[in-house]
Amino acid sequence: MASHTQTTVLTPRRNKRQSEGKMVRILFYLLTAYILLQFAWWAYLLIDLNSRYFAAEGAEVVRLKIWMIVGEGTVFITFLLAGIFIMQRTIRKEIALVRQQRNFLLSITHELKTPVAAIKLCLQTLIKRDTLDAEQREPLQRMAIENTERLHSLIDNVLLATRIESGQEPVQFELTDISVHTNQICEGVNRTISRKNPIQIIVQDAVSARVDRSAYESILLNLLENAVKYAGETSIDVSLEKTTVHGILTVTDGGPGIPASAKNRIFEKFYRMGNEETRSKKGTGLGLYIVKELAELHNAKISVEDNKPSGTIFRVVFPL
Repeated sequence: MASHTQTTVLTPRRNKRQSEGKMVRILFYLLTAYILLQFAWWAYLLIDLNSRYFAAEGAEVVRLKIWMIVGEGTVFITFLLAGIFIMQRTIRKEIALVRQQRNFLLSITHELKTPVAAIKLCLQTLIKRDTLDAEQREPLQRMAIENTERLHSLIDNVLLATRIESGQEPVQFELTDISVHTNQICEGVNRTISRKNPIQIIVQDAVSARVDRSAYESILLNLLENAVKYAGETSIDVSLEKTTVHGILTVTDGGPGIPASAKNRIFEKFYRMGNEETRSKKGTGLGLYIVKELAELHNAKISVEDNKPSGTIFRVVFPL
């Protein structure tokens, strides 16, 4: 019932915003057309006036005056069209940014409320039911810890994205055995968030690179969280291998995959496919943004590919 009420409240507002956005675009195009028509009309009048005024001085003078008007008009119309194009692109970017920020507020509200509610329920159950034995208390305690970790991860991501955007994220590069580090991170995820689809780890030994350990952990954790979110009951594979000059980290899932139209946008801040009010998958649109930004701090390259027959492959190539 609560979900139905939320939908009926939000839908008219969404339709109103869409109507307002459409009206703004229509008015912008009408104003642009009016300006161009007015310019064409005044150019015609100016050419006609000059033709009459300089008719007595000969056809050559009239022709020069007309070419002067055409030249100046061409420069003016070029700058006008460039300004219109830039303004239109800016408006589209602002509308997209507002939509993404609204989606972020909707998603972050849900992401904060869900673990808090679960933790509260577990604690209330433990307090009110003193008769629970150790076997009954253990799953409640585990659920509370898992949701606390989820809440902690969410807050860390928000703070990390803020530091990255402001250029205040400190990185300390040191030669690290990322083979050992990768194994430790994946084993930790296997114990917590990946019960339905354990991670298959294929890590080459003794792969060392100059990385920030905390940043590398954030990269891998966010890729794994993204994979767990969409993999469903399919497997998740993590591999690490090295070439002569690179270390290659790959995270593969067998989920529905990413449409080609979205592959160029998934690393944008706040971007999530679909509508926030009807989306069923949790998330804030910060994970892959953080992955891309931290990878760039390491001079690493990240790419996304299709996993045949279904799923996604994220690959991060680190310089050694």
